Amino acid sequence: MIDIKLIRENPEFVQKSIKNRGYDINIKEILKLDIEWRTLKKQDDDLRAERNKISEQINQAKKQKKDISHLIKKAKKIPEKLQSNEQKEKGLREKINDLIARTPNIQKQDVPVGDETKNKEIHKFGKIPNIKNPKSHMQLGEEL
Repeated sequence: MIDIKLIRENPEFVQKSIKNRGYDINIKEILKLDIEWRTLKKQDDDLRAERNKISEQINQAKKQKKDISHLIKKAKKIPEKLQSNEQKEKGLREKINDLIARTPNIQKQDVPVGDETKNKEIHKFGKIPNIKNPKSHMQLGEEL
């Protein structure tokens, strides 16, 4: 599976390699979903930081015997928003992983572009036996 970091840093290179291998996968869609996922992830991190900050403020207010009702109201909204974001985040992550899993690996530079007829024979070894009546794997298996 291709690393998302490679797709982020070299989308044109990855798209070209995919096209050369004969696949039709849109890297821009993966990048768009990745940006959405990273935005949600940042929002979640910010919400967690805010939750921690409010928790600290509540502790300080309790020590000073101040009213904390407005802080508690604020703190109760955060888990709902976090849960909603985390569900969206999980869905996006699954879509991204699915698209990346269908993306073929990067092709080496020396591999010819095209179908198998364009392949070059690099090395040949051994002697190919000349069998008069060759049998298929199925026939051999049944006989054994």
